[in-house]
Amino acid sequence: MDELVINLSEVPVEQGKFRTQNSSNERFRPLLVDRGNQLLTKVRIVGITHGELCETNDSATLLIFEFRFVATGGRRFKNASATFTFADSERQMRRDPVVHAICPDGQWALNRTEKIQTVKRGASAGIKAGVDLGGAELGFQWEATEAMSRGYYTALSGSSLVNRRPCVGDENVVVWELEENEDKKDGIPTFMRAAVLLRRPFDTPFTFTVKIQTDVDFIGEMKTLFGMERKDQIDPVEIAPGVSPRARHATVATLDPKAHNLREMDNLDLKQVAGVTVVTILDGAQLDGGTKGAHREQP
Repeated sequence: MDELVINLSEVPVEQGKFRTQNSSNERFRPLLVDRGNQLLTKVRIVGITHGELCETNDSATLLIFEFRFVATGGRRFKNASATFTFADSERQMRRDPVVHAICPDGQWALNRTEKIQTVKRGASAGIKAGVDLGGAELGFQWEATEAMSRGYYTALSGSSLVNRRPCVGDENVVVWELEENEDKKDGIPTFMRAAVLLRRPFDTPFTFTVKIQTDVDFIGEMKTLFGMERKDQIDPVEIAPGVSPRARHATVATLDPKAHNLREMDNLDLKQVAGVTVVTILDGAQLDGGTKGAHREQP
């Protein structure tokens, strides 16, 4: 399977900001790690399916991604964002693919917890003393306690937007964000599968870039890490009746045209066909080979 691997780098620039640092002449690598090998972040393409939209008769492509965020050595990812920008391979802006649908989409709350806090509220009541005590007031204190509950959760969000100069045209960017439960402070989920359905008014090859931004707790010290990579060209193919769709890389799966109507891809249930899920791997568990020892959430 194709793996987009980005070296996460901490590169300070003016006023404490950071910029992305890319490795030269590298596109596909086996792991996305920081320099200390204590963090692993990997984006994998597990599905590419080409077809059509019934509403517009435009060509369409379904991309399915897997994300892994694994921290060791007492470190944890507090939050992470993955930004995908889709573009025509020849940089013809008018031919850019359009984000038609994504999953997960919107805002989701996972791994909910509640924390009870006791709040004291008080007020004094009394009368001025009958003798001159410099304006002192004699009295007593009313005090009441109130139990208040606050909810915490791991936040997951997905959105599409326009990112061009000038800001014109349809959405060409997808952003997924994960943020840890502030109460538990146990990091973000370690695995997520997500999907993008693209509308391609021009049936031409396209590319995308993916930018990863994370905040990592280095045992009490916070650092922001960045990375970026560009995907090789994805070649659209024509979907003919009775012919199975082909991806450029044979190891990447495609939807079965006998089980799914690829001429009506806008009617697909992306969550179901892509197997969209979020998983937190528990200590000592393995993701491969089943879900034993893992906590699975369905957005």
